[in-house]
Amino acid sequence: MSPTAATFLFEAANFLALAGILGWAFFRPVQDAIERRRAALDSERRQAADLLAAAEQHTAELAARQREFDASLEGIRLTMRAQAEAEAQRIVEAARTAARQEQEHLQATLAALRRQQARVAAHDAAMAAGHVVVQLLERVGGPDLDLALIGATCTALRTLAARRPLPPVLVEAARALDDRARLQIADAAGCPPSSLRERIVPELVGGVRAITAAGLVDLSIAGLASFAERVLLERIDAEVNGNG
Repeated sequence: MSPTAATFLFEAANFLALAGILGWAFFRPVQDAIERRRAALDSERRQAADLLAAAEQHTAELAARQREFDASLEGIRLTMRAQAEAEAQRIVEAARTAARQEQEHLQATLAALRRQQARVAAHDAAMAAGHVVVQLLERVGGPDLDLALIGATCTALRTLAARRPLPPVLVEAARALDDRARLQIADAAGCPPSSLRERIVPELVGGVRAITAAGLVDLSIAGLASFAERVLLERIDAEVNGNG
């Protein structure tokens, strides 16, 4: 072998040995460092991905909660609106009811005032009618009228006596009764003339009023006027109540 070839082989062997030493002493740690760094980056990347996934999940949960809150808030808003509308409707209905009741009360009060005024007017008219009857009977009065009223009183007493005993009997008249009138009344009442009690009441004007155990028979002029007044008042009052 020539010296040149031996030298080349020796240099090549040295280079290979140096390359092996460098590969073992330098490149191997670098490769390990690169692998560790790559593993660390992969770990960091996975952690970042996990954190991103957790953040996205948290964001989704927050969005879901926000939607739930918005829905709950809308429900509360709708409920409050419904309650406000119901309260407003209740207030309006209460106001309408109060106004209707007030109107009905005013109408009832007005009707009562009208009825009262009509009753007063009717009473005044009846009183006037009673005075007219009294004056009329006074003008046409006399023995014939007294006899007619006494006869009507006897008829009424007989009707009462047919139901139950009449004594004691009190007879009131504007003037003292004569014997004939006393006998007629006693016979109709079913009692002796001596048992009749008499009382003079000038306000009766004429006729007689008999007070018995079975009831009152008033056919005096004042009684007839009072009866006419009462009938007129009842009729007018009935008409007023019917119209009210």
